[in-house]
Amino acid sequence: MTRKAKVTWRPCACGKNCLGPLTFHPEVKGQHIKLSAGDRRATRNPESFRHGVTFSSRPLRIEEKVRMRVERSVAGWHGALRLGFTSVPPGSAPMRSLAIPDLTDRPGFWATPVPVNFCSPRTELTFWVTHTGCLRIQTDDGFEHQQKMLQLDTRKPIWAMIDVYGQTRAVLLLGSEKKTLFCMRRSCPVPEIRATEENCGYDQIPEEILRKRMSIELKPPSFQSSEDVRIDDLNDEELCVVCYLETACVLLDCGHYCLCSQCATRVIRDFGTCPLCRQCIRN
Repeated sequence: MTRKAKVTWRPCACGKNCLGPLTFHPEVKGQHIKLSAGDRRATRNPESFRHGVTFSSRPLRIEEKVRMRVERSVAGWHGALRLGFTSVPPGSAPMRSLAIPDLTDRPGFWATPVPVNFCSPRTELTFWVTHTGCLRIQTDDGFEHQQKMLQLDTRKPIWAMIDVYGQTRAVLLLGSEKKTLFCMRRSCPVPEIRATEENCGYDQIPEEILRKRMSIELKPPSFQSSEDVRIDDLNDEELCVVCYLETACVLLDCGHYCLCSQCATRVIRDFGTCPLCRQCIRN
């Protein structure tokens, strides 16, 4: 039986134009996530690329623009931050280790990957839901993305879903704002945390990942091919991301090496997209 987490509403005395406090949900988060800075910073254990799913502490309004900064990264994993929204109240459904595909395969959840080159430390992102039900993402590095959030009812309350995944290790919520006809509404003021060398940068790759890299590099040439897994794409799941039983042995068009042969046949036939990045797979 799933335990329903209590929604913690903090008092706000900022005035009628305040959107309220914006933090990560303190009770519903991945098992490898630790919160700090008043629950505005989410940091994932670098020894795993998964179990980094987090949610906003309150529902967000349509066109409420959330600002966030990537603070720390670790280059040992493939892929990076995933952003999305859910109409399922955090804590009312079982927590999963990944936003994509573990949660997005369920009704009421939607997310998309942010390209690795737009998730480097110090990068600031802004994301929001439009009136037409699209997720929009902008970064200070010039990345812009808009995608329709299928199967997500924006007439219901919606929470932000942020998966601190892969190379992304720590992110900080900077606040939010929403433009109305008469004024600009903002979330509660928070102490400024500047991007410094101490809190923004790359972490050392864990020794376990380095050992796996070394074992691949030392494989005899007869066991490798031009389509073998790339060292930079190594995850601690050499297991298939669908069944988690068999070894991943199929390289997809998008470059992800994440499916066993049996699951690859079923995924290509039934879905036609990569389970990690949703890029189409050619038959």
